[in-house]
Amino acid sequence: MKVKFCILTIIIFSFITVKPFAQNVDPKKVDVGALTNSEVGRIVSEMDKRGMTEQEALALARARGMSESQIRELKQKIADYKMKGDDRASDREKGKANSILNEEDDFFLNTLSTKAIVDSAKVEKRIFGFSFFNNENLSFEPGINSAVSPSYLIGSGDEISVDVWGASQQSYQLPVDRNGNINIPNVGIISVGGLTLEAATNKIKNKLVLIYRDLESSTPRTFASVSIGEIKPIKVNVIGEVFAPGTYTLSGSSTIFNALYLAGGPNPSGSFREIKLLRDGKVISQLDVYDYLINGNSAVNVSLRNADVILVSPYVNRVILEGEFKRTGLFEAKENETVDDMIKFAGGFTENAYTHRLQLYRKTGRDMLFKDVLNSEAKTITTQNGDSIFVGKIIKRFQNMATIKGAVYRPGDYEVTEGLQLSELIKRADGIREDASLHRGIITRVKEDMSLQSIAFDVSDVLNGTTDLKVKRDDEINISSIHDLREFRTVRIFGEVQNPDLYDFKEEMTVADLIFEAGGFLQSASDAYIEVARKLSVEEGSQVNEMLAHVITIKVPRNLQLEQTEASFELQPFDQVFIRKLPGFAVPSIVKIGGEVAYAGSYSLASTKERVSDLIKRAGGLTPDAYPEGAMLTRRVRIGDKQKRLRDELLQRDSTLVFTDLDFEVVGISLREAIESPSSRDDIFLKDGDELSVPKNIQTVKVSGEVLNPISSNYIHGKSLRAYIWDGGGFGILAKKGKVYVVYPNGSASGTKGFLFFRNYPKVTPGSEIIVPLKPEKEGMSAQMWISIGSAMASIGLTIATIANMNRN
Repeated sequence: MKVKFCILTIIIFSFITVKPFAQNVDPKKVDVGALTNSEVGRIVSEMDKRGMTEQEALALARARGMSESQIRELKQKIADYKMKGDDRASDREKGKANSILNEEDDFFLNTLSTKAIVDSAKVEKRIFGFSFFNNENLSFEPGINSAVSPSYLIGSGDEISVDVWGASQQSYQLPVDRNGNINIPNVGIISVGGLTLEAATNKIKNKLVLIYRDLESSTPRTFASVSIGEIKPIKVNVIGEVFAPGTYTLSGSSTIFNALYLAGGPNPSGSFREIKLLRDGKVISQLDVYDYLINGNSAVNVSLRNADVILVSPYVNRVILEGEFKRTGLFEAKENETVDDMIKFAGGFTENAYTHRLQLYRKTGRDMLFKDVLNSEAKTITTQNGDSIFVGKIIKRFQNMATIKGAVYRPGDYEVTEGLQLSELIKRADGIREDASLHRGIITRVKEDMSLQSIAFDVSDVLNGTTDLKVKRDDEINISSIHDLREFRTVRIFGEVQNPDLYDFKEEMTVADLIFEAGGFLQSASDAYIEVARKLSVEEGSQVNEMLAHVITIKVPRNLQLEQTEASFELQPFDQVFIRKLPGFAVPSIVKIGGEVAYAGSYSLASTKERVSDLIKRAGGLTPDAYPEGAMLTRRVRIGDKQKRLRDELLQRDSTLVFTDLDFEVVGISLREAIESPSSRDDIFLKDGDELSVPKNIQTVKVSGEVLNPISSNYIHGKSLRAYIWDGGGFGILAKKGKVYVVYPNGSASGTKGFLFFRNYPKVTPGSEIIVPLKPEKEGMSAQMWISIGSAMASIGLTIATIANMNRN
């Protein structure tokens, strides 16, 4: 029973996991004739369940080793079963028989051999042709459903499809038996084994005429076509110098490239030029892969047959090509192939190649030999194994080029023709520009020893024909502009204009023109006091004196009206113009007052003599809740570039310094004293940006720093500083008692004064803060210091002992 059930397993599951008991049964020993009708029904049912056609199932069975006689007997059993009434299954089979499903491809892909894995890291990738058989983007895997060539040789295991249509309609699926015969019902046996598809087609059509006579009629109404329904897999042997020699199973339509691809192609010792195809012990073809790679000759890719042998011989000659070839690497050379052949294999030279001479390095078996190969000798010099051919680059030097630059209309490179004169070269450059300097030009020439030579010429003499010079290869002619031969001329304007800056000098430029370019006057500018500083002339600068510049004072109309006045004073290169500010011009100064005043807000100072008391009056005076003793005046601080540079320099000298980044400072004043005594010391003058803040009555005193419990206490008139500290639990262990200080609400501070063992603490007022500082940390003595002290003490002791001994003696 196991043997009978194995048929079903072989047919349906042969290409996936198979049960162990089925793997141990030899398909050739299965008795197909002993299958019952119900067992055949189970086979058909499983085929339907798997979505397989009868042809696919039988092909799988054939691939697993069932003989053709067993296949025919099983096919007949299935046909008899369907004819007995299973119409539904029969209809399904007829519908599927005309289509080839995707599972057929899956079967062949799992049955055919796969490509050998080649470790490309261990291979010399410079070998020309290696990537042809080991390229991820290039595959020679044959297509299962590809068209069959008319030259395909029919053999045992193939299936021939014959379709008749027209007046008569009939289809035949004809397997080729072991003897190479097919059997057409009502026609008989036809021998097609060993024939090409084209020859077999003609032979079959000639036989079909026996039952379809209309086929050979002059106006036929019946037609026939012959094709290969199924192609048998073939096995070929790949031997010799390949990466993975062995036996490979391929599609019957495979070529020699398909087999070489699976074997990984020739290995590092293998030849790409001499690959032999042996059939029945005879060499029927010799493949040169270069013929395909270089010339695209696809005729070398011959078809394979079952039991063919592919022999890859070791290479004979291998040549290294390096340098300016389009392809570089290791190339194989046949006997009597020349250097010119190698150049063709390399695709020729690059555009930068020096083709006049090639360098040939040859191994003689004893030492090395170098040979110059001229371009004319490349076709006559044959290559040898181990040769290395190098092509260098052309030198970056022109045979006939000169360059002209500077004040000409067409600067650039020009051809040096025989007898070319400088005047002619200037004409080719469309002549000189109007700004050209006519007094001198320079030719920089490369001498024979590659040193440079400078040749001066008068441009005007060359132009009028008085003199001329012959132009040589690599000459560089420079005709300068007058602007290139002098400083870049500018003028500068400072002071009260919209855009004080450096401007280009222009001929006949006036002071008014420069002010116009600078955006005109600012409102603060004085038009009656403008200074122009002018450099000394060349003659003045040639004499030693105390004079530095000429200073001219002029007046310019504020509206810059064009008139013949001092505003038309013409500037000279490098003049400096200074626009002064009006003596009485001032920007409005704004101060702020906030807190307990009647009208808090911003105020503009009416004069530079306005004081704190004046601001209080303008603000409507203090409110009843105001606490003038706590009033604080802050003043804006502007840190300039010089101060920043000074800070940076001080920090470089002493990294422990700390600077505040606050943009204001506190001015300590007594507001009550300023109000009660106007113009007194505390009634100071106000400045732009000042801010005065008047707080409400404050009834607390804050204690902070090194006390046991920092706290804020109610203010009690007459209460001492130490009493407030005791409210905070007293001094801490690390408190610096002699340095206690008080910061008052107006920003001022007062410290502790001491005399002998007595301390006079500062007065405490409402809103003040008592701060108890920490004692500074004492650094302990290091081991090195102790050693130094010990050494000093030992020296002193030794000295004392020495003196004592001397006195005793």
